[in-house]
Amino acid sequence: MSPAGRNSSPRNLPVTELKHAKFPLPEPKQGRLAGVQEEDPSPEQEWKELVETLRLHRRRLLRIPGVTAVDIGYRIKESDHTFLNEMALRVHVERKLPEDTFKDRRQDFIDPEKYRSPSGKLVSMDVVEAEYKLTHLAQPPTPRMVLEKPQENANRRRRIDPLVGGISIGSPQVPVGTLGALVWDRLDGSICILSNWHVLAGDLNAEVGTPCFQPGLFDQGRSSDVVARLKRWSFNRQTDAAISELTGSRRYCTGEILSMFQTIKESTDPYLGMIVRKSGRSTGFTWGFIDGLFFSSAIEYNSGIVRVFEDQIHIAPLEVDKRISEAGDSGSVWVTDAPNEGYLAVGLHFAGDLPHSAFGEYALANPMKIVEDRLDFSFRPLFLEMREEDSVSPRPPAAQQGIQIHLGSGAQPMSILLDGPAGSGTQPDQVQVGGGGKTSAP
Repeated sequence: MSPAGRNSSPRNLPVTELKHAKFPLPEPKQGRLAGVQEEDPSPEQEWKELVETLRLHRRRLLRIPGVTAVDIGYRIKESDHTFLNEMALRVHVERKLPEDTFKDRRQDFIDPEKYRSPSGKLVSMDVVEAEYKLTHLAQPPTPRMVLEKPQENANRRRRIDPLVGGISIGSPQVPVGTLGALVWDRLDGSICILSNWHVLAGDLNAEVGTPCFQPGLFDQGRSSDVVARLKRWSFNRQTDAAISELTGSRRYCTGEILSMFQTIKESTDPYLGMIVRKSGRSTGFTWGFIDGLFFSSAIEYNSGIVRVFEDQIHIAPLEVDKRISEAGDSGSVWVTDAPNEGYLAVGLHFAGDLPHSAFGEYALANPMKIVEDRLDFSFRPLFLEMREEDSVSPRPPAAQQGIQIHLGSGAQPMSILLDGPAGSGTQPDQVQVGGGGKTSAP
């Protein structure tokens, strides 16, 4: 199908009604993909009409049988699966069908005439063949299951010390996912793991304190591998995200992600054509580019939950047939290069195109600006000023903390230790500060 409409390529145009800013398109020198033809910039009104049209018809389109998602993004040339520098309202379907298939059910045919802008204008539309599911493993391994060997020196599917982003984690409900990054809680300054709600909680009845294992149970993690406990989460139309506070049982490197050689500075807003990368438990280090925004789709969870997500980021591989995510990559952080050095966090990976489309594969991510706001954390260190009365004097050695009680004439004195013995051992349970989720009804 080739819906009608004027093709154009707006640049640096703001999108209204989103709390966190703008999803502008880049100037050519800011990272436009090589080989994409440049066209004259179109007026701001055309960009706004695409957004307004999507918001007007989004739910109506999603109710059509076979439609899996809608978004705004680049047109895709079917013959060789290349992206054109033409903007369109894109309708994603399980399978493309010829127009005569709809002669007895014209109500299901995606006709641009039926999906005009609020002002009554035709907008450019495109149909994309793709189906989306969560990218996590739902069940622990069976005795005969073989674990695939990673392609790097550091085995991200095994116990890692110190903790870094891009390695295997899990919870009792979900046996494997990815530790996206280590972040600072803005409320109390504690160090936390950032990943998906369905990785760190996975249950609508999950409670603060749910353990996080590294590696995940699928990767042979054990009860002794608890490194963090669930602290806050956000599971609504825009986010599948959570943080778990470290227990102190393992060392950590904040800002570091395996296979990436710089640290995350802060988060930023995405734009079409932005080059991004991620490091995940299953596929390791992969590249892609943002080809769609305002992505909306119903995603089914293994627990039977169906969540409708809106305003998500759609990411395509830079090479045809290149897989950029697999089961177990949920929770990875998509980043882009910062202007001078370091990375800017763009999105939190939570789902993908499974089974893979003819193009190769797509990935889905929550906008990181929204995730950061909902969970109230920072990628940069937070320094808490301590008052003098809050400081604690060093304790004397354990040997000096005993007291002797004399039980009477001729009796030997009995020693009682006021503190535990010195030496190595497991860390005590941590007091959980704060808590509670931000779960909203679909």
